[in-house]
Amino acid sequence: PENRGAVVAAGGGKALIPLALEGTEVGQSKAAQALAKIAITTAPEIAFPGERVYEVVRPLVSLLNLTRSGLQNFEGLMALTNLAGTSERLRQKIVKEKAVPIIEGYMFEEHEMIRLAATECMCNLALSPQVAELFLAKGSDRLKLLVLYSGEEDERLRRAASGTLAVLTSLLPQICVQISQVTTDWLEILQSLLFSPCTELQHRGVVVVRNMMAADREVATKLMESEMLEILSMATRAEDKPQVAQLAQECLAHAVSYGLIKPNAAAGE
Repeated sequence: PENRGAVVAAGGGKALIPLALEGTEVGQSKAAQALAKIAITTAPEIAFPGERVYEVVRPLVSLLNLTRSGLQNFEGLMALTNLAGTSERLRQKIVKEKAVPIIEGYMFEEHEMIRLAATECMCNLALSPQVAELFLAKGSDRLKLLVLYSGEEDERLRRAASGTLAVLTSLLPQICVQISQVTTDWLEILQSLLFSPCTELQHRGVVVVRNMMAADREVATKLMESEMLEILSMATRAEDKPQVAQLAQECLAHAVSYGLIKPNAAAGE
């Protein structure tokens, strides 16, 4: 690991790409894993300048295979997460390499670190409208899984799942309605995010609630008829968390505009 920076500086990424695409099975596998390690620890645009970064996607996707080790799966997912968070063009390349269904499969993995890495990867991929729209599909457990993961004990998994929900509800108002239909635990899970001592989880939760309030009056009614009204009122007074307070205020403003609460309730009185 201590030599990785020197390898990158000497153009190691460039040398590894052809080795990962052709040659023996073992050679390809080792070269692809080396590329993954570089992509995890170094900013992709520095490790693979220019167009080269797009050539790295296929070798990384090759690590997402049942014939590979759990460590290779994990490192492939982490590397693709970094790439997916870089640009829409890279997200499109990952989609083109047919990686999305494979990544989705790993979200159901029993091994918690692989499951986490896959969920984090999906969080970044969901920034692409093409991937986000997959979550609208009827008869799929994609959205349900994200809602349930947002209520898990593992804080990192909750962050990744609720972060994906924040992205999806921002991009697609239809998702806001579907969240209330995929599991009866949806309200309890959203409330637990807002009650979390972790500011990141609170922020993700209140973004989802704000988007749901804005998207549909019926969903907003269900939220306001629950303990969520009280939780949001408390959140508006969180002086140490101005972003959360502001978003909570926006939630209540939507409730006022729908006629669900009186203006003085929105003012936290």
